[in-house]
Amino acid sequence: MDFFAHQDQARKRTGHLILLFSAAVLSLIVLLNLLLAFVLWGMDNHLVGKYQASVQAAHNPDALFNTATFLDYITLQQWLLISAGVIVVVGGASLVKWMMLRGGGRRVAESLGGRLLLPDSRDFYERRLLNVIEEMAIASGMPVPLVYVMDDHSINAFAAGYQPSDAVIGVTRGCMEKLSREQLQGVMAHEFSHIFNGDMRLNIRLMAVLFGILFIGLIGRFILDATSRRRYVSSSNRDKNSLPFFLFGLGLVVIGYGGVLFGNLIKAAVSRQREFLADASAVQFTRNPQGIAGALQVIGYGAGSEISSPEREETAHMFFGQALPFRFSGFATHPPLDERIQRIDPNWNGQFMAPQRREQAEQESADIVAALQLSGGAALAMAAAPAAAAASSIPYEVVSDEAPQDSDQQALQTLAAAARDTYTARVLLAGLLLAPAERMVHEMQLDLIRQQEGQDFYRQILRQLPLVKALNPAQRLPLVELAMPALKQLSVLQYQDFRKLLVQLAKADGEIDIFEWCLYRLTLQYLNPHFETVAPVATRYAKEKDISDAISSVLSVLAWYGANQQQQAAEAFAKGAQAAGFTTLTLQQRTSSLKPLNLALTRLSEAYPHLKGRLIKAMQACMDADGRQKGVELDLVRTIAAIMEVPVQLNEQGVA
Repeated sequence: MDFFAHQDQARKRTGHLILLFSAAVLSLIVLLNLLLAFVLWGMDNHLVGKYQASVQAAHNPDALFNTATFLDYITLQQWLLISAGVIVVVGGASLVKWMMLRGGGRRVAESLGGRLLLPDSRDFYERRLLNVIEEMAIASGMPVPLVYVMDDHSINAFAAGYQPSDAVIGVTRGCMEKLSREQLQGVMAHEFSHIFNGDMRLNIRLMAVLFGILFIGLIGRFILDATSRRRYVSSSNRDKNSLPFFLFGLGLVVIGYGGVLFGNLIKAAVSRQREFLADASAVQFTRNPQGIAGALQVIGYGAGSEISSPEREETAHMFFGQALPFRFSGFATHPPLDERIQRIDPNWNGQFMAPQRREQAEQESADIVAALQLSGGAALAMAAAPAAAAASSIPYEVVSDEAPQDSDQQALQTLAAAARDTYTARVLLAGLLLAPAERMVHEMQLDLIRQQEGQDFYRQILRQLPLVKALNPAQRLPLVELAMPALKQLSVLQYQDFRKLLVQLAKADGEIDIFEWCLYRLTLQYLNPHFETVAPVATRYAKEKDISDAISSVLSVLAWYGANQQQQAAEAFAKGAQAAGFTTLTLQQRTSSLKPLNLALTRLSEAYPHLKGRLIKAMQACMDADGRQKGVELDLVRTIAAIMEVPVQLNEQGVA
């Protein structure tokens, strides 16, 4: 499945969204002009002009038939004023909502009442959910997102954010507790596919648009409440003059909440086909159609997917299942359950499935652990297959003072546990930057750690060093990515100090090697959006010629790091360009400076998805040119893809 093409389609749907939004605003302008004309006509003919009309009727009975209709109260000046007012109000409300959502996925999750799950949670269901999400992230080449839980007993989930590095996943408690592990995997794979397909940014834009349309109705409700209170408090004649305002407010409510109709039309127009696509993508990720099909069958059995949050009207299009009560199917944000299940499983017998009980879930986890122990896979090889002991709900091993065994898998298991704790995750990343013990700079780095972080941090580093040394180099960056949710629990000041420490450790020997660059850039990529204002990257470059120099820079760096001499680099570069159909690239000279690479990636992050996809294909061919892939090449590809916000699946053979 071509996710890059689907991301391009998602961006094209933004144009459709603008057209629908414009149509909704135009309808509001027309209806508000008619409403104001009707109110003015009513005031003149039934309040102020009633007496005059009776006098005229006594002298000229035909006068009553010559009074103006309410259409005569629509003037060009009024039309222009109302049009400007509606555009300002709706556009301003949408802009305010957009600014409120600049916190990205976290802001959406918190507005829905979500509670952040800590990476080191020991709750059975929470631990299983976190393990499944880590598993999906590893399998799909994605950073591990933050996870929020909503206290709804229905089965539902959503993904929110601007880009993969900012993504969060929200899950209802019913989804955690009523689904089997297999079904939970299917739901999470569905949400990951929304991240891949570029749906998240479109969904946040849709939230802002819907709020702007609905805001007219909120103004009407305010006027209605104000006039109702005034009429209730006083019944004097002067308060009868508030009747037109009451009627005007009532009209605004009717028209404004008629905007909900437009909102549902917009949501139905942009979301239903995306749900079919996400279902199909989930099957591709898990290679198991029964997972997501089973989750849909449990919803149909009676668990339901309705959300109780007051924000559900604005966010209904983001969820896995129908978050609102049943409504006319033409305005539903999701396809019918039966249709979704049949597309996934054409042989479905029409029967729904009962939710899983806790004892069944615990037995399922125990069976997984036993199977892994029998197969010798009790310690997850994170860079390879996604399902392993980290998928179980058993407690993780804690770093101890005892000398570790000479097993890279056991070292990996222990360090994976450390990556899930905020304190030891910092220790882990600092330890990965330490030079080999035989180099003089090693002691300089340890002295720096002791002086800046204290004695306990220093002791933790020493405990982890044998484990870090036992790691396969291909396992280092996956551990860095696994540590990101825990590091997001730091305070802003703690993060700033930690970032400075990483820079000092990397520069301790006077230079930054490629692994140090990869670790630091991944840290910035995943943590900066969390601790700073999220700024969605604009998409600007659609053609190769616009950024051929940036593509050349990136592919040249990869070619030189994978080659021993210039001829090999030139051949690898040419094969990469040819595989992706690039025709305007030039191999650049080898340089020790990483500045050209940083500048090139800044521009490439603004490229359209299809160009990013072609670059990934070029990098794969470049790595394969000599028939083998070095660890430094895999690290480069992983980091470059993360900076471009492109998910890549890496295994021992390279890009999957």
